[in-house]
Amino acid sequence: MKSTMKIPQLQPTSSFRAATMISIVVMSSSFIVSSSAFQSLPAQITPRPCCLRRQIMMVPLQRRSNNCCIRKHHVTCNNDGLAIHHHSAMHSATCRHLPSMTSLSLSSLSSASNNDGANNESSHYIYTTLDDDADCTNTFTSSRNLQHVLHTIEHAAYAASKIALATSGQIAIQSTKANLRDLVTESDVRCQQVIKEIILKEFPNDLFLGEEDVDLSSANGGSSGASRAALEAVLKRGARSTSRSTKEEEERLVFIVDPIDGTTNFQAGLPIYAMSIGVVALPPPPSSSSSSSSSPEVVAGVIYNPALGEMTSAVRGRGCYLNNRRIKPPSQQEDDQNHHHLPPRTSILNQSLINVGFPVSKESTLRASSKAVTALATKVRGLRMVACASQAMAWVAQSKFSAYFSWDLNGWDVAAGIVIVEESGGLVSKMMVVEDDGDESSSRAGVDTRDMIITCPCERKGEEGLLRDELVEVLVENDCLEY
Repeated sequence: MKSTMKIPQLQPTSSFRAATMISIVVMSSSFIVSSSAFQSLPAQITPRPCCLRRQIMMVPLQRRSNNCCIRKHHVTCNNDGLAIHHHSAMHSATCRHLPSMTSLSLSSLSSASNNDGANNESSHYIYTTLDDDADCTNTFTSSRNLQHVLHTIEHAAYAASKIALATSGQIAIQSTKANLRDLVTESDVRCQQVIKEIILKEFPNDLFLGEEDVDLSSANGGSSGASRAALEAVLKRGARSTSRSTKEEEERLVFIVDPIDGTTNFQAGLPIYAMSIGVVALPPPPSSSSSSSSSPEVVAGVIYNPALGEMTSAVRGRGCYLNNRRIKPPSQQEDDQNHHHLPPRTSILNQSLINVGFPVSKESTLRASSKAVTALATKVRGLRMVACASQAMAWVAQSKFSAYFSWDLNGWDVAAGIVIVEESGGLVSKMMVVEDDGDESSSRAGVDTRDMIITCPCERKGEEGLLRDELVEVLVENDCLEY
C-alpha cells in the first residue's frame, strides 16, 4: 500500500483550522505484512529475514480503516495543532473479523473460538499445504495423516489467538508459578482450554500435555522437576497404551502445548509471544523379532505469533513453512548462488546475531545467562533476549537469528521448535562439547533435553555445527554450562 494524502479544500480564512481535520496515522509498535506483499513473494522463501514494512498515510480524522484490528489507540496534538492518531495494527489476514474490543469477554471468546469451525476460518487464515516431495523416515508415523494433524493444530492456534489478541496488555496476572517472575494469566488458561478441546475432539485417542496442567509451584525438585516428571509421565502413559492397542492404532501421538509462550511479554502488551503446539509420535513396541526401540520423535509443530501474523509450521520429512511458503535449507537451493561456491569459514561467531535465553525459574540459570551475555558481548554482531523460546526458535529457522541458546527449557517450550528448526536445515543440539571424532547424532537434542543450542541453516557447505561449537567453547571457558 502506498502512502497517500488527502487534503480537504481550504477557505482562505480557515487554512489553519482546516489543518486540524487531518490526522496522521502512524502504524507503529508492530509490523504489517500486507496481503499484496505476500502475493508478490516468490514460491520459495530463502532463510532470510522477511521484508516487513511500516506504512504511513494521511486520512481524514473521522475515517477508520477496516483492513486491520486496532489494538491500542490514543490522540495527541503536535505543536501545529494537528491531531495525531497512534495505533498498533496487526496482520490483516489474522485479525480480520475479530469481535469488538469493547464487547469482549474471555468466556464469550472461548465459546466463539470453539464454535468457529475451520470452514469459517478458511477465508481469514493461512493453512499450510505440505509439498509432495515427502522424505519421511519416521516409519512409525506412517499410518497417521500428518497433513490433517497439521491443519488441526493450526486451527487450534488460530482459535486461541482470538483470546490472546483481545487481551494482550489488558489482563491482570492471575497467579505465579516457580516465582514472582513466572506469570500466569486467565488468557493462558482459556487459550489452553480452546486448544485442548479442538485437538481432542479431532483425536480423542491421543494424549495432551499443556503447560497449564502442570503445577510448577510446589514440587520436589522445583519447577524443573515438575515439568520433567509431567513429560516423562505422559510419554510412558502413551507407550503403555500403544503396546495394548490394535495394529491400526499403534502410532499414538502426544500433543505438547504452550498456549501462550512469552506470558510476561503478552501481559505487558509486547508483540513477542506465541502459541506453540508440538506433536510427538510414540514408537510402536519392539517386535519379538527385534529388540531395538526408537525414541519418541517430534513429527509436527506450529508456532504462531498472532501479533505479527507469522505461522511457522513443519512436518518431519515434509519441510518447514512460513505462512504456507516453504523455507528451504541452503543445501537445497540453487547451486548458482555465490555463497555455495565459497570455501567454508573457520569462524562465524563475530558475524552472528545471537538470542540468549533468560530462564526465570532459578537464580542459578539467571546467573549463567548473565555470564554468557558478558562473555559474548564483544565477540558477536549482536545479542538479543526476546524472552519467548518458541518465537526465538521460529526466528532461527527463518535465519533472522543466527542462534539461540538457553538453560532449563521445558518440553512445551521446544517441542514445536525442534521439528521446525530441523526441517529448515538448522541444528537443535545439547549444550555440550562435541568431540571432533564423535558421533554428531549424540549431540542432537530431544523434547526432554533441558539445555539447548539452536543454530540456523549454514550458509556454506562444510560449516555445519561450526557456530554451535564456537558458542560452546565460549560458554565452557566462562563456566556457563553448570548451574
